[in-house]
Amino acid sequence: MTATLTQNVTNAPMPAIKRPIAVLDAGNRTTQWISPNNAIKTIPSCIKMLEDWEEAQPDQHSVLVEVLNNSGDITERFIVGAEAQRQKGVSAFTGNKCEMAKRLVYGALEPLPGSSTVIFDYLRVALPDARNAENVELLKGLADTYYFRRNGETIHAVVREVEPVDETRPAYRYACAKNLYKSLKHINGILDLGGGTGIGRLYSPSGNLMRLADVIVPGTFQLAKKIDAALMPVTNQSQDLAQIMDAIADGSYQVGVSGANFAHLFEKCRDSWLEEIRAMLRTAWGQYFDQVGEVLIIGGSAPLAKPIEEATKGRFKVAPNSQNISIAGMVL
Repeated sequence: MTATLTQNVTNAPMPAIKRPIAVLDAGNRTTQWISPNNAIKTIPSCIKMLEDWEEAQPDQHSVLVEVLNNSGDITERFIVGAEAQRQKGVSAFTGNKCEMAKRLVYGALEPLPGSSTVIFDYLRVALPDARNAENVELLKGLADTYYFRRNGETIHAVVREVEPVDETRPAYRYACAKNLYKSLKHINGILDLGGGTGIGRLYSPSGNLMRLADVIVPGTFQLAKKIDAALMPVTNQSQDLAQIMDAIADGSYQVGVSGANFAHLFEKCRDSWLEEIRAMLRTAWGQYFDQVGEVLIIGGSAPLAKPIEEATKGRFKVAPNSQNISIAGMVL
């Protein structure tokens, strides 16, 4: 298929427009990329595969993808984002997000306005650990030729090379460039709180990732499980954890339109979740604490960690632009 599609790209309306770098941060809760006009796009990391008889219309938080063969026939059809959530698609936090990246990537393959053909020299993709050979191999496979319709627009795209990037590294690079740490003479850290899991990492004054200090912490999926357990005496059944996470994110604290309200349980469950995280950090970082300057808290769940900022008197602090700092750092 790749050779055939390459021929299609060659015969596509010219000239092909080059975009030197595309970036993709396909997280457990959200997928982000940067559009041709340098706008950060964010949609839920959820995929709904569509049968011929199923309807799905894209919106500002959804992308409809129709993969085409050499004859222009649809070989695969799916929608990514908010509409996929509404139609009970598969969320990334339930599986391997590196495996799901082969479909989430279509969101990032945007040509310049007025063009249908685009060539990317590099696609930079975030992953939890660049030492995981299996996941790196999955992401390297994204270097390919793509022939598809994106929200009804036919696109020929070529990705020449994929560069996997360790999560937290782009945010650390951005923080250093924007002087978000008081001093770079100390060990500084990043605590990235996501949906499925979070990750804490320390960087030496020379900017090296201190691998022995890596620690995986529970994400908001674990917080949602705590809330679900606390609701059980009232509801007598498990709730949709994705809906609980959505309700946390939008501040409604209500599962669905007419479901259980957990506002009265939220703070207690959140504090319990944060204490688990702090305990894991104390264990993993104990030998470094007297050398650590500051730790920036980033990610979609970072605002929930304000109590950690207050308890540590700002030594741990929620980063400005905490939800977009990683994707912004990926283009530096």
